[in-house]
Amino acid sequence: MQSLTEKFNELRQHLKGGISSMKHTGFDPVYYLVFPAEEMLHAKQALPQILAQLKLDGFHPRVLSMTRMLNEWFRRHKLRKAWQAGLSSSENDRQQFKSTFSNKLEKERVVVDAILKELEELKSDSHGLLLITDLEALHPFLHISGIEQQLTGRFCVPTVVFYPGTRGGSQSLRFLGIHKENGNYRSIHIG
Repeated sequence: MQSLTEKFNELRQHLKGGISSMKHTGFDPVYYLVFPAEEMLHAKQALPQILAQLKLDGFHPRVLSMTRMLNEWFRRHKLRKAWQAGLSSSENDRQQFKSTFSNKLEKERVVVDAILKELEELKSDSHGLLLITDLEALHPFLHISGIEQQLTGRFCVPTVVFYPGTRGGSQSLRFLGIHKENGNYRSIHIG
């Protein structure tokens, strides 16, 4: 089994190939750096070193944390107090919260628009690179595979998704190691 360092070095080789090495395949320049869920803390601790190495490789990496982005959205939202009340109630109320919250995230395009905003800001940078971290914050509300599908054709810079989970087949991943395999990913999986 590859270590996180070995996976990162493999990722670096892909990134050094440039965006043109993927575009002819019909894929967007999206890479999933896959690591077991129990290594999430290690991956977070390694992020400063990863960023430093990417800068040495000539990239201008930008990090989009799902945790930070969702927290900011939640804190500003007009339904925040109602959602918080629903969390402290019965199991049925918590299930209703999950459904309502998921629907709001999708309807308001919270994650899709946050990624598009970052891509827009990076598109004129020929060395731009987007890193999407803290994917576990999406659980159990959204699936990154659906978000990737909505953004197909819009990834203008290489985008690396730090994916806590396991690989299945050549195109399937299992989020957090607890969800069933999902084969709807159209990207390169490393790990």
